[in-house]
This record gives sequence, structure tokens and C-alpha cells, in this order.
Amino acid sequence: MVHWISLGRKLRLAVGVLACLGILGCAGGGETVISGLGNSSNVIGSASLFELIAKELAIQESTPVVTDQELNQVYAAIRTRALDGEPEAALVLLRVAAYQRSDD
Repeated sequence: MVHWISLGRKLRLAVGVLACLGILGCAGGGETVISGLGNSSNVIGSASLFELIAKELAIQESTPVVTDQELNQVYAAIRTRALDGEPEAALVLLRVAAYQRSDD
């Protein structure tokens, strides 16, 4: 029996996996990535797997736009987990605080 998954469901699944991985704090590092074709969109340098997946999803026309409400819901979930003592969520919250307080 063949099971077909719609494009919308695939996207929701991919976004869900990214959100879970982001909350869990799994991050790549130290990889040297060279991507792109010819001279268009070449990327040379360190990039985490999350950055690569997020960028790829962002440039796909079929990827729904993330709303401010959705971002606020994700932030609230991470903040709650951080305040409950989850180290990975606390790291995300601390990074948010650092960016909010930076002069840049």
C-alpha cells in the first residue's frame, strides 16, 4: 500500500521538526559550507544545519509566511520551558535577551 503525503502536510511536518529541534537546542557548528550555483547565492563559511534548512524553506514559494502571532507562540513556549529549568530553552532565552540589549 502506498501512502501519499500532501505538500502542505510535508511543509507542516518540516516546520514542526525544525521547531522541535530549535527548542531542543541541537545546533550544528564548525562545518564549512559552500553552496550555490555559479556566482549566484554562494555561501562560504560556517552555517548550522538549522540555518541551511531555514533558508531553504524561506525561499520556497510554497512555504507559508510565519506570522507575528506564530512567532509569539513559539517564544512563549520557549520562555515557559526556560523558566521551568530546561537548559536548552534557557540558552535560547538568554540569547534573545542578549540581542535585545545589544547596541546593534
